[in-house]
Amino acid sequence: MPNDICAYCMLHRFNSFKELIDNIKKNTGLYDIKFYAFSFQDSFGKTTKNKLEENISNLKIEYVKKLIPKFIKKKDLFYNKKHLNYVKTSFPKSRINYCHMCNFVSEPSKIPYINNFEITIQFDDDIWFLKQLNFDLNLFKEDPIKKIVTSHTHIDDILKRRETKLGFFEATRDYCKKKGIIPKFKLLADAIEQNNIELFHKLPWTSCSFNIYKMSIFQTKEWEDWINYIKSTGGIFTNRWGDQEIIGTYAYMYFENPILNLDLKDDQFINKRSNEAIIYFEKNLLKLLLNKFKKVCKESIKKYF
Repeated sequence: MPNDICAYCMLHRFNSFKELIDNIKKNTGLYDIKFYAFSFQDSFGKTTKNKLEENISNLKIEYVKKLIPKFIKKKDLFYNKKHLNYVKTSFPKSRINYCHMCNFVSEPSKIPYINNFEITIQFDDDIWFLKQLNFDLNLFKEDPIKKIVTSHTHIDDILKRRETKLGFFEATRDYCKKKGIIPKFKLLADAIEQNNIELFHKLPWTSCSFNIYKMSIFQTKEWEDWINYIKSTGGIFTNRWGDQEIIGTYAYMYFENPILNLDLKDDQFINKRSNEAIIYFEKNLLKLLLNKFKKVCKESIKKYF
C-alpha cells in the first residue's frame, strides 16, 4: 500500500509540522508513505525548508509560484469586495495567498508528484487526530462507487460559506447546460433543473481539511474540461472559490454517490486548531508542571527563610 498512496498539503504552520506528521502517521498507521508539502517562498525560507526535510522522514517540500491571471483586474479581486461581511471582517489584501492556495490545490491533476500514486491524502496543516482512524484504505481502493473520502461534510448554512461561493452555482448551471450534462448526484441535478440555488447550498461539501482521493477521477477529459472552464471564469481569485466546491461539484456531476463521509466527531478529530497550544501542551506538559513546582518551592523557601 505505501507505494500506492501519498499525502500532501499546503504548508504554512511550519513550527508544528513535524508533530502534525507524527500525529497523522500514528493515527492512520501510514508510517512509510511519502509526504509532499507545498508552500510559497514568502511563508518560510530555504533554511526552514531544509531543516524540515532533514527532520521528517519521507518529506519533500516544494515552493509554488504565484500568478494571478492577466484577464483579472485588480479591482475585481476578492479582497476588494468590501460589501461582503466576510471580506470586511476576515479577508484583507494580505490574505491573497489564500486565493493562490485555492488555485493550486483545486487542480490535483497539475500538482507535482501526486499523480504517480493511485490514492492521495490531502490534509490541512492545522488538523489534529485525537483518536486512531478506524478506516480501511484497501476497502476504499476496491470500492467501485466511492471516489472521495472526507473527515466530515457540511452544507452552506452560514453566511461566510455562501459569500465564498458567489457566482459558483450560476457557473455550474451554465456549464451543465452548455455541455448537456445531467448530474448523476440527484440533489445537484434537481438544483440545476429547477435553477434553485437553495438546493445547491444543501449539497454536502467535503471538509478538504482531510480528504482522500482516487486520482483516477482527475485523469479524464471531463475533469480537464471542467477545471479549465473554472479557471477561465477567474472565480478562484474574484470570489474565493475553493477546492471543496470545485472538486466536489465535479464529483457530483459525474458520479451518483461519490463521497464517503467518515463523520469524525470532536473527540476524534480537530478540523482547525485555533493555535498550536495543543501540540505545545502535549510536548511540554511535564516541563510546565516541573516549572510550576519549582516556583512554588522557591516561594515557600523565601517565605520561611
